[in-house]
Amino acid sequence: MDIIIDPNKDIYGNANTYFENSKKLRKKLEDTKAAIEKTKREIKQEEETIKKEKVEIDKGAKSEKKEWYCQYHWFFTTDGFLAIGGKSAGQNEEIVKRHLEHKDLFFHADIVGAPAVVLKNGLGAPDSSIEQAAQFAACYSSAWKTGYSSVDVYYVTKEQVSKSPPSGEYLQKGSFFISGRKNYIRGVALKLLIGVNEERKLLCLPEKAGIEKFKNCFVIEPGRYSKELVAEKISKQLGVKKDEILPLIPTGNSSFSRLK
Repeated sequence: MDIIIDPNKDIYGNANTYFENSKKLRKKLEDTKAAIEKTKREIKQEEETIKKEKVEIDKGAKSEKKEWYCQYHWFFTTDGFLAIGGKSAGQNEEIVKRHLEHKDLFFHADIVGAPAVVLKNGLGAPDSSIEQAAQFAACYSSAWKTGYSSVDVYYVTKEQVSKSPPSGEYLQKGSFFISGRKNYIRGVALKLLIGVNEERKLLCLPEKAGIEKFKNCFVIEPGRYSKELVAEKISKQLGVKKDEILPLIPTGNSSFSRLK
């Protein structure tokens, strides 16, 4: 290290200059160390905040995890029985193959182009739940698109539903052969309720399921307005996204009116 001597100062003056410079350097070093420690603390706090936010996000993701039946059309009857219906021929096949059990009932509107509807534990369900499942099956059938106000619906047990038609006959994808006696419910009205409950959860139920589950709701039925227009109008009134309502409305034109 080179030592520079100021010839204009005596030895004490030069020593004092170096002493003062050393104090300044020591102060800068201490300030730098303090800044580094502060940065370390801020980084640690930020990491802890990120961890907490991730935990909250993970909790939210778990709480919002959808149940298996949410991939289909679905609802719970006023008696607490789950009903599911296919949105496509593929889902019809899947519902019967994977979810139709011996204690369930199978519903189908008596018209070409209708979903496979299963009422879970339907053999033990009261008439009220059977009627609601029938209306559910009617509403999502082609009867809605055709503009019918009602349609007949039948229900059978699992043992009566088969993918094996009589010799010489062919079943399209999503269709099934029904053997034995069919239990008919005649003139089932095509009406659905769409709305939000007290928890602001969007629900779509057959009209027979009642309006007591809703805070705000509309009744929809076959009519003259496009599906997109109906979804847009209802979404604004309920304060939910249009894209959330569209999948709930049957294919075809509809009319709607506010109930509450």
